[in-house]
Amino acid sequence: MRLFLTILFSVVCAVATIAQPVIEFDTLEYDFGDVRELGGIVQYRFVYRNTGDKPLIINTVHTSCGCTSPAWSKEPVLPTKSGYIDVSFDPRDRPGAFTKSIVVNCNASEKSITLYITGNVMPRPEPLSSSYPYTMMDLRLKATTVNYGRIVAGQTAVKEIEVINPSKANLVIAPDTENMSPYMQISAKPSVLKPGEKGVIKCTFNTAKYGGYDMVQFDVPVLVNTYSYSLHVKAIVYENFTEKDKKNAPVLSLTESNIDLGEIPAGEVRICRINYRNTGSDTLRIRAVRNACDCISIRIDTPAVAPGAEGTITAIFNSEGRSGKQERYLTIISNSPTTQQVVCKLSGVVK
Repeated sequence: MRLFLTILFSVVCAVATIAQPVIEFDTLEYDFGDVRELGGIVQYRFVYRNTGDKPLIINTVHTSCGCTSPAWSKEPVLPTKSGYIDVSFDPRDRPGAFTKSIVVNCNASEKSITLYITGNVMPRPEPLSSSYPYTMMDLRLKATTVNYGRIVAGQTAVKEIEVINPSKANLVIAPDTENMSPYMQISAKPSVLKPGEKGVIKCTFNTAKYGGYDMVQFDVPVLVNTYSYSLHVKAIVYENFTEKDKKNAPVLSLTESNIDLGEIPAGEVRICRINYRNTGSDTLRIRAVRNACDCISIRIDTPAVAPGAEGTITAIFNSEGRSGKQERYLTIISNSPTTQQVVCKLSGVVK
């Protein structure tokens, strides 16, 4: 009797072990490929079968991201029957490659199964206001400032500005020759921009004709359908010295590099002179004086100084609207390879 009960118990356990649901998916991963960011929600249905001997129940489905939403068969799936799990993905504001996981919990022998969706969200096209933020009448431009950066004096530099015509009429782009400086050239390609067409405005800066040094800024006129607009030019023009230049060269030497203006009554003007000497063996030329404050105006009294001679630069400080301790730095730019930039400090107290 005891042997019979033991055998019966083993059979019941074996039947209980075998009689259970088994979940099998057609695929555990789906690749959406390229998806447009503004193309709307995309969806894929994962299909599974119950290959076990008892009804299969999906208890919960969790996703790794709020951008992914699941829906599934809520009724028990009988043996040999199929069910589904629908997965929706919202690509809005999610450009680039993605991989999302979906964890399925059920009463099958394998309690937890992970599904995956992958793909690549193609970014939405940028509006013209972002890629071409500037306007000249109906013409849209990527920039209105032409920044050449550093240019060796005597060279010619070229920059292009991308433009587009979003209007329904042709736009004619041309240089304002009547007001154009001789050191600048402006041309457009194409000169007549058709509706929806892209082009460039080519800006050529001849530093030899300009003759200025250090930080350079000025405006250039451009015509769009006979209406005049301006492009702003920025550059740093510097001298590139050779070894030959350095052998017999001028040298800039300040008599005093720290000038005390003393006490200045509020609203009054104080004038000082910066004295310098050429201690080199060639003519010293003052190219420019860089000044970061509009409270100081500069006059180069002697722009060229022979070897052994002296020169002056006049600095005029206007204290209007200022009070307390004042410190201003002037950078003197010269044609000296060894003293190309020399700094002079002006200080005082406005009372």
